[in-house]
Amino acid sequence: MWHNYLTTAWRNLLKNKAFSVINISGLAIGITAFLLIISYLHFEYSYDDFNVQKDRLYRVPMEITEKGGEGQKFAFTFAALAPAFKRDFPEVEEAVRFRMVWGIVKYGTNKFSEGGQLFYVDPAVFKLFTYTFVKGNPQTALADLNDAVITESTAKKYFGDADPIGKALVYGNESYIVKAVVRDMPANAHLSFHILCNYDRYIQLVKAEGRDAQNNWGWADFYTYILLKPGADVKALRAKLPAFAERYMGDMMKQQGFVVTFDVQPLKDIHLHSKYEYEMPGNGNLTYLKYLGIAAFFILFIAWINYINLSTARALDRAKEVGVRKVIGAGMPQLVRQFLAESLLVNFLAILAGVTMYKVLLPYFGRLVGLNAADLAIPYLSFSVLISVVFFSGAILAGAYPSFILSSFSPLQALKQTTPGTMTKSNFRRSLVVVQFFAAIILIAGAIGFYKQLHFMSNADLGINIQQTMVLHQAIDLDSSRSTAITSFVHDLEAYPGIQSITLSNSSPGSEVGGASFMHALHAKEEKRCRGYEIDDKFIGNYTLNLLAGRNFSAGHPGEEANIILNQTAAKVLGFASDAAAIGEKITDDHDVYTIIGVIKDYHQKSLQNDIEPIVYYTRPPYNMHDYSVKISTSDPTKLIEFVRQKWMAAFPDSPFSYDFLDDVYNNQYKSDRLFSTVLWLFTVLAIVVSSLGLFGLSLYTVSKRAKEISVRRILGATVYQITQLLTKDYLKLILIAALAAIPVAYYVLRNWLNDYAFHISIGWWFVVTPIAMIVVIAMGTVLYHSLRAAWSNPARNLRNE
Repeated sequence: MWHNYLTTAWRNLLKNKAFSVINISGLAIGITAFLLIISYLHFEYSYDDFNVQKDRLYRVPMEITEKGGEGQKFAFTFAALAPAFKRDFPEVEEAVRFRMVWGIVKYGTNKFSEGGQLFYVDPAVFKLFTYTFVKGNPQTALADLNDAVITESTAKKYFGDADPIGKALVYGNESYIVKAVVRDMPANAHLSFHILCNYDRYIQLVKAEGRDAQNNWGWADFYTYILLKPGADVKALRAKLPAFAERYMGDMMKQQGFVVTFDVQPLKDIHLHSKYEYEMPGNGNLTYLKYLGIAAFFILFIAWINYINLSTARALDRAKEVGVRKVIGAGMPQLVRQFLAESLLVNFLAILAGVTMYKVLLPYFGRLVGLNAADLAIPYLSFSVLISVVFFSGAILAGAYPSFILSSFSPLQALKQTTPGTMTKSNFRRSLVVVQFFAAIILIAGAIGFYKQLHFMSNADLGINIQQTMVLHQAIDLDSSRSTAITSFVHDLEAYPGIQSITLSNSSPGSEVGGASFMHALHAKEEKRCRGYEIDDKFIGNYTLNLLAGRNFSAGHPGEEANIILNQTAAKVLGFASDAAAIGEKITDDHDVYTIIGVIKDYHQKSLQNDIEPIVYYTRPPYNMHDYSVKISTSDPTKLIEFVRQKWMAAFPDSPFSYDFLDDVYNNQYKSDRLFSTVLWLFTVLAIVVSSLGLFGLSLYTVSKRAKEISVRRILGATVYQITQLLTKDYLKLILIAALAAIPVAYYVLRNWLNDYAFHISIGWWFVVTPIAMIVVIAMGTVLYHSLRAAWSNPARNLRNE
C-alpha cells in the first residue's frame, strides 16, 4: 500500500517540477541553516561536559559592595578561602586553588612566554577535574614541591619528540620537574592550561617575599573550586556563606566599610551564565546564543510554512483527483495517508539534501566561528535523534494540515471545479505569510541593531589617542640593575626616524588595569576600590589625555613617587566636590599616604561594554614597567618592526620579542560581537532566501490562477500599473500586519541586549523603517516579477480556449 502511495507521490513531484524544486530547496536550506546553528549551540552548551564529576563541581566567586556603591563581582577569591571551605563545611569533599601567573619558561635554549597558561594548583586538583593522563600518574603527579604537569602540545613545544618525563622546566629561577603529561584541554573547557605547578611551592616562594598565600584574607587573586560530597545540599551551603564571611572577615569589613558576599557557582554555569570580572578568557554570551536559537527555529518554521502554503495553494489542482478517488471508493483515511506519503517523500528528499549541504558546509562554518569541524560535530546518536525529530516533525506537522484539507473536498464540488472557501483556505495561507514576514522582520531588525551597536563601539571616541601605537610587552621581571639597559633601549628607539616617542607603564590601553586596592581621602572614612596604574611622565602626553586640573608627573621632581593622579571617576567616588578641589588633597590605602597632583578626563581603558572604573595613577622607576608604548610614523612598518626587534633582543635577550598595535587590541575586544553579527546576518539572509522561495512559488501559483482575470482586465483597458497594484496590494497589507506585531517584539529583545553594554546606541527611527523597507523591497521584488509577466502577456493566449 505504502509503495503505491510513494509511487504516486513521486509522479506528482515530477509532474509539478517547479513547485517540487521550490518546496525541496526551501526545506533543504532551512534544515541546513538549522543544523549549522544547532551544532554551534551544542558546542557552547557542552562546556565542561568532559568532567565526570561536573554535577558536583562548583566555583566560589564573590561580590564586594562598598557603602553607597554598587557591588563588584569577581571570579576569583582569597588565598585562605579554599582551606577554610574544606575545614568548615562538611558538604565539601575537596577544595583547590588556581593561581594564574605569567612569565618566561625555559628548557635549554628554548624560551616561551606562558602568559595566563601557567597555574600553581593544589595537588588535589586531579580529584576534581577529569584530565586524561598520557604519561605519569595522577596520584603522584604533584606529590613533590617542584613537580609539574604539562599538556601534550606543551611537551611537543619544549621537547619535540623526546620523552618529557623527568626533564626540568625553569620558571622564575626555579626548576620544575615534569612528572606527567595530559591531553590538551578540549575546546569546550572554560579553564585551559599549558603547565600546572605545585601550589605548596608557590606558598614558599611568596613567603620569602613577605606575603602569605595560605591564610591571607586580603589577597584576592585565586580561583577557588570545590567538589561537593554526593547528595550535598547546595542551598543549605549557600545559606551558611554569610556567617562564614562574617567569621573570617567581619572585623575587616567593619573597619574598611565594605561587605563581601560569597557564592557557589555550578561548573556548568560558568561559560554562559557568569558575569564576573577577571573571568577566564573566552566566556560565551547567553544572549547571543538565545537569539541564534530563535533564528534557527524561525528559519525551520519559515521552511515548513512554505511547504504548507504551497501545498494548500495547489488544492484546486488536486481537487479533481480527490473527487475521482472518492467516487471510486477512496475514504478520507486513505487520502490522508496518500498526501502524508507525499509529505514524507518531500521531507525525506529535503533532509537528504540538507544533511549533505550541512556536512559540506560545516568545515567552512567552523572556520567562520573559529572552531574545528570536529568541535562542532554533534555526537552520532544525538545527531540521529535530531534528524529524526526534524524529519517527522516536518512530515507530520507541516504535512498534516494540507493532507486533511485536500482529503476533505466534496466529490461533487471537486468535479464541478467550484472553489468554496473550505477548499482554498486563503485566510489561513495569509496568516502563515504574516508569520513568515513576522519572523523575517525580527531577524532583520536584530541584525541591523547588532550591526549598529558594533559600528558604534568600533568608531566611538575613546578619549585617548591610540593611532600609530605599537606596544612592546616585557615578559620578565627587571630590577634596578637593568635601568641603564632600559634607558639605552629607549634612547636608541627614539633616535630612529620613524619613532616619535616612547612611554612606559605597567598596563596599556585596551587591557585590564593590573591590581586594585581600597583607598579613602584622609577627611573621609569610607573606602573605595580603585585600580592602580603605574605610568611614567610621558604617558599622559603621548596618549593625548586631557589634564583637567593640576599637573602631570615630572621626571626630575623630588618625591614624585608620593604623588598620584586621578581620573574623573576616581575623584568623584573618593568624594571630592570638583576636579580642582581634589588637587593637593591626600588619600591613603592604609599603608601609604599620597598627594593628589592632577585629575585627567575619563577615557575608555577597555571596550565600551565596560563602565569606566576609578583609576589612580602612580609613577614608578622604568624597571617596574612591563609595557613600552611606541608612537610611530613611518611608511615602512616592516623595517621599523625589524629594527625594534633587534634592539629589543640586544637589550633583553631573555625576553621574547612580543608586540601589538593598539588599534588591533581595541578591535579584538569586539571579536565575539563581530562574529555574532556576521553569523546573524548570514542566517538572516538564509531566512530571507527561504521566505523568498516560498513567496516566489506562492505568487507564481496565484498569478497563474488569475491569468484569465488579468487578461479580461487588460482587454477592458486596465494598465500595467493597475494590474500589478491589484496583485501586490494584498502582500503589502500582510507586511503591515506582520510589522505591527514584530516591531514591539524586536524592540524588547534588542533593548534587553543593549542593556548589557555600559555604552550603547539609542533605538531610533531606523529600527522601524529599515527592516520594513527591506521586507517590502524583497517581497515586492519577488511578487512583481510574476505580476509584470502576467500584465505584459498577450491576453489572447489565456482566453483562446474560452
